[in-house]
Amino acid sequence: MSLRPGPLLQQIRKCLVGFSTRIFLLGLALTILQVLTIYLWTKRGSYASAFTALSQRDSYWYLSIVERGYQFVGFDKIAYEQSNAAFFPGYPLAVAAMSRLLGVDPELGLYLTAQLFCWLMWVYLFLFYHLWQIPLLWQALASLMILVYPSSFYLVVGYSESLFTASLLGFFYWSAHLSMRSGLLAGIHGLVMSATRIVGLPVALVPLLRLSRPWFWTASAVVLALSGGLSFFLYCQLRFGRWDLYMEMQRYFTGVQANYQALFQASTYVLSPERWQVLRSPSAPVKDPGLWSDALSQLFVSVTLGSLIVASLVEGLSVLAGKSQRWRERLGLHLAAWAMFYIAVAGMSPLGQRSMIRYCLPVHVVQVLALLHWARHTDFGFLPLWARPHLSRVLKLGYGLLALIFLVLNQILTWRYVRHLWVA
Repeated sequence: MSLRPGPLLQQIRKCLVGFSTRIFLLGLALTILQVLTIYLWTKRGSYASAFTALSQRDSYWYLSIVERGYQFVGFDKIAYEQSNAAFFPGYPLAVAAMSRLLGVDPELGLYLTAQLFCWLMWVYLFLFYHLWQIPLLWQALASLMILVYPSSFYLVVGYSESLFTASLLGFFYWSAHLSMRSGLLAGIHGLVMSATRIVGLPVALVPLLRLSRPWFWTASAVVLALSGGLSFFLYCQLRFGRWDLYMEMQRYFTGVQANYQALFQASTYVLSPERWQVLRSPSAPVKDPGLWSDALSQLFVSVTLGSLIVASLVEGLSVLAGKSQRWRERLGLHLAAWAMFYIAVAGMSPLGQRSMIRYCLPVHVVQVLALLHWARHTDFGFLPLWARPHLSRVLKLGYGLLALIFLVLNQILTWRYVRHLWVA
């Protein structure tokens, strides 16, 4: 006698398999589109030759960790290339595992790892869409706004952006309803997140602020999430005798000493006359070796801060007016966006906010998710009927202009990166 699942169980399994296949393929399609865009810019004959030729700056540091491990020979300018403790271990460990698993050169592994986790990032975005029952049109518009963000190409090159963003989204996804299983998955994602970027440590604390949840599994997930970054500090203490070697390396070799008042200082947002001039120059994106990108990064500090303030005000007012529900579910997203932005601004302040257009990428992704959830659970019935068509036209025009500007900047920055010009 054989036991066969009933029709209802078969239907549920079929739906789950179909749903999983759909989001996996959608995520894969978007990742391939990003990879293909860069590949076409390189004009190389093969994937390997196209991407390994792109290794530059931080990619070499990650590669040195993969090939030789962490090294520190003292605070000496001559020993700069032998002191790589200024980078967290999450991405190098993932690259080493991927390279060994596939049997490829670590330099190629840099890109395969980034692209794998870019795909995982898209998968988690679609899982959030499904969890919140976001309409298809909204899904498409939100995904496009992430796809064309000026620095989104960093998700598929030899940098840690995709690993950090994927683990960040996974951490929040599994933290939504904590149980033993989901708590373990949230903790594992959080561990990778904090082992990849130092900003993952404060973000790992965000679930503690949620009310009405199983506190044991919440605390367990947070402790496991914190262990990624804290383990790196412990490793530095045991091997090199300095738990704060990461911060010291950042300060000594790059001049980066966090300025925690930077968010409240006008100099953070006011561009110098030289930067304004190069930003307005039509030829600067092609000819300028680096000042144009730094000016753009500083400009995006103001843009990102503006979006954070507007989102916070709109969120607060709609909740106080009783027009928006389930705000606690997106509170963590707002707090994470602010934390990532604040720490990045404080760290990059001594360098004139350079690289901020890259550090704002995960902030942008989290903001898009928070906006979707807010729109999905907000009652717009209070708007007068006569105002709705005008508001709709303004929103469509604003979205179209922003997407077009993002797309143009995205292609300019991709072109610069492919030609080894400074981007971020």
